[in-house]
Amino acid sequence: MFQVPNPLFDLAGIMCGQFGIPFWKFFLATLIGKAIIKTHIQTVFIISVCNNQLLDWIENELIWVLSSLIPGFDSYLPTLTEKLHAVKEKYLAAPHPVPSNVKEKWDFSFASIWNTIVWLMLMNFFVKIVNATAQDHLKKQQDKQLAKKVSASRH
Repeated sequence: MFQVPNPLFDLAGIMCGQFGIPFWKFFLATLIGKAIIKTHIQTVFIISVCNNQLLDWIENELIWVLSSLIPGFDSYLPTLTEKLHAVKEKYLAAPHPVPSNVKEKWDFSFASIWNTIVWLMLMNFFVKIVNATAQDHLKKQQDKQLAKKVSASRH
Protein backbone atom coordinates (compact mmCIF):
# COMPACT_ATOMS: atom_id res chain seq x y z
CA MET A 1 0.00 0.00 0.00
CA PHE A 2 1.27 3.49 -0.85
CA GLN A 3 2.43 5.38 2.24
CA VAL A 4 2.24 9.15 2.28
CA PRO A 5 5.19 10.62 4.18
CA ASN A 6 4.07 12.28 7.38
CA PRO A 7 6.51 14.97 8.54
CA LEU A 8 4.73 15.27 11.88
CA PHE A 9 5.44 11.59 12.57
CA ASP A 10 9.09 12.15 11.74
CA LEU A 11 9.10 15.17 14.03
CA ALA A 12 7.49 13.07 16.79
CA GLY A 13 10.28 10.49 16.42
CA ILE A 14 12.92 13.20 16.61
CA MET A 15 11.28 14.69 19.70
CA CYS A 16 11.08 11.26 21.37
CA GLY A 17 14.80 10.85 20.81
CA GLN A 18 15.51 14.33 22.13
CA PHE A 19 13.51 13.72 25.32
CA GLY A 20 15.11 10.34 25.94
CA ILE A 21 12.16 8.01 25.39
CA PRO A 22 13.56 4.47 25.23
CA PHE A 23 13.80 3.03 21.73
CA TRP A 24 11.76 -0.09 22.43
CA LYS A 25 8.95 1.87 24.04
CA PHE A 26 8.78 4.16 20.99
CA PHE A 27 9.17 1.25 18.57
CA LEU A 28 6.40 -0.85 20.16
CA ALA A 29 4.02 2.12 20.32
CA THR A 30 4.77 2.87 16.68
CA LEU A 31 4.31 -0.76 15.68
CA ILE A 32 0.97 -1.03 17.44
CA GLY A 33 -0.20 2.31 16.05
CA LYS A 34 0.87 1.79 12.46
CA ALA A 35 0.65 -1.97 11.94
CA ILE A 36 -2.51 -2.68 13.88
CA ILE A 37 -4.63 0.44 14.31
CA LYS A 38 -3.78 2.58 11.25
CA THR A 39 -3.81 -0.35 8.83
CA HIS A 40 -7.29 -1.43 9.83
CA ILE A 41 -8.66 2.11 9.69
CA GLN A 42 -7.19 2.61 6.21
CA THR A 43 -8.52 -0.76 5.04
CA VAL A 44 -12.05 0.02 6.19
CA PHE A 45 -11.85 3.48 4.61
CA ILE A 46 -10.62 2.19 1.24
CA ILE A 47 -13.24 -0.57 1.17
CA SER A 48 -15.93 1.97 2.05
CA VAL A 49 -14.86 4.41 -0.64
CA CYS A 50 -14.41 1.83 -3.38
CA ASN A 51 -17.60 -0.14 -2.72
CA ASN A 52 -20.48 1.81 -4.28
CA GLN A 53 -23.18 -0.20 -2.50
CA LEU A 54 -21.57 0.37 0.87
CA LEU A 55 -20.97 4.04 0.04
CA ASP A 56 -24.65 4.47 -0.88
CA TRP A 57 -25.69 2.74 2.35
CA ILE A 58 -23.40 5.01 4.42
CA GLU A 59 -24.81 8.04 2.60
CA ASN A 60 -28.40 6.98 3.28
CA GLU A 61 -27.69 6.26 6.96
CA LEU A 62 -25.89 9.58 7.36
CA ILE A 63 -28.80 11.42 5.74
CA TRP A 64 -31.26 9.63 8.03
CA VAL A 65 -29.23 10.45 11.16
CA LEU A 66 -28.68 14.08 10.20
CA SER A 67 -32.28 14.67 9.18
CA SER A 68 -33.54 13.17 12.45
CA LEU A 69 -31.08 15.10 14.65
CA ILE A 70 -31.03 18.51 12.95
CA PRO A 71 -34.37 20.27 12.57
CA GLY A 72 -34.83 21.89 9.17
CA PHE A 73 -32.10 19.79 7.57
CA ASP A 74 -34.64 18.25 5.18
CA SER A 75 -34.96 21.55 3.28
CA TYR A 76 -31.19 21.63 2.53
CA LEU A 77 -30.93 17.92 1.82
CA PRO A 78 -31.62 17.91 -1.96
CA THR A 79 -29.05 20.60 -2.76
CA LEU A 80 -26.48 19.08 -0.41
CA THR A 81 -26.99 15.62 -1.90
CA GLU A 82 -26.69 17.03 -5.42
CA LYS A 83 -23.42 18.79 -4.55
CA LEU A 84 -21.99 15.67 -2.91
CA HIS A 85 -22.89 13.55 -5.94
CA ALA A 86 -21.26 16.13 -8.24
CA VAL A 87 -18.07 16.00 -6.15
CA LYS A 88 -18.16 12.20 -6.19
CA GLU A 89 -18.57 12.09 -9.97
CA LYS A 90 -15.79 14.62 -10.44
CA TYR A 91 -13.51 12.56 -8.19
CA LEU A 92 -14.31 9.30 -9.98
CA ALA A 93 -13.99 10.81 -13.48
CA ALA A 94 -10.75 10.32 -15.40
CA PRO A 95 -8.39 13.30 -15.16
CA HIS A 96 -7.96 15.51 -18.19
CA PRO A 97 -4.59 15.10 -19.91
CA VAL A 98 -2.24 18.03 -19.40
CA PRO A 99 -0.09 19.06 -22.37
CA SER A 100 3.61 18.62 -21.69
CA ASN A 101 4.55 22.04 -23.06
CA VAL A 102 2.51 23.93 -20.46
CA LYS A 103 4.64 25.28 -17.63
CA GLU A 104 3.18 24.97 -14.19
CA LYS A 105 3.14 28.15 -12.19
CA TRP A 106 4.05 28.18 -8.54
CA ASP A 107 1.01 28.52 -6.34
CA PHE A 108 0.43 29.22 -2.69
CA SER A 109 -1.50 26.10 -1.92
CA PHE A 110 -2.18 24.80 1.55
CA ALA A 111 0.28 21.96 0.94
CA SER A 112 3.14 24.28 0.01
CA ILE A 113 2.45 26.52 3.00
CA TRP A 114 2.25 23.49 5.30
CA ASN A 115 5.49 22.05 3.89
CA THR A 116 7.21 25.38 4.46
CA ILE A 117 6.02 25.48 8.07
CA VAL A 118 7.20 21.92 8.67
CA TRP A 119 10.59 22.67 7.13
CA LEU A 120 10.96 25.76 9.30
CA MET A 121 10.07 23.68 12.36
CA LEU A 122 12.64 21.05 11.41
CA MET A 123 15.33 23.65 10.76
CA ASN A 124 14.57 25.34 14.09
CA PHE A 125 14.76 21.97 15.82
CA PHE A 126 18.07 21.19 14.10
CA VAL A 127 19.54 24.54 15.17
CA LYS A 128 18.41 23.93 18.75
CA ILE A 129 19.99 20.45 18.77
CA VAL A 130 23.29 21.81 17.44
CA ASN A 131 23.17 24.66 19.95
CA ALA A 132 22.41 22.32 22.88
CA THR A 133 25.20 19.97 21.81
CA ALA A 134 27.67 22.86 21.54
CA GLN A 135 26.63 24.19 24.96
CA ASP A 136 27.03 20.73 26.50
CA HIS A 137 30.48 20.37 24.95
CA LEU A 138 31.48 23.85 26.18
CA LYS A 139 30.22 23.04 29.69
CA LYS A 140 32.29 19.85 29.78
CA GLN A 141 35.39 21.78 28.67
CA GLN A 142 34.79 24.48 31.29
CA ASP A 143 34.26 21.85 34.00
CA LYS A 144 37.60 20.23 33.07
CA GLN A 145 39.36 23.60 33.15
CA LEU A 146 37.75 24.45 36.48
CA ALA A 147 38.76 21.08 37.92
CA LYS A 148 42.38 21.68 36.77
CA LYS A 149 42.44 25.16 38.37
CA VAL A 150 40.94 23.88 41.61
CA SER A 151 43.44 21.02 41.79
CA ALA A 152 46.32 23.37 40.93
CA SER A 153 45.28 25.86 43.62
CA ARG A 154 45.21 23.13 46.30
CA HIS A 155 48.84 22.18 45.60
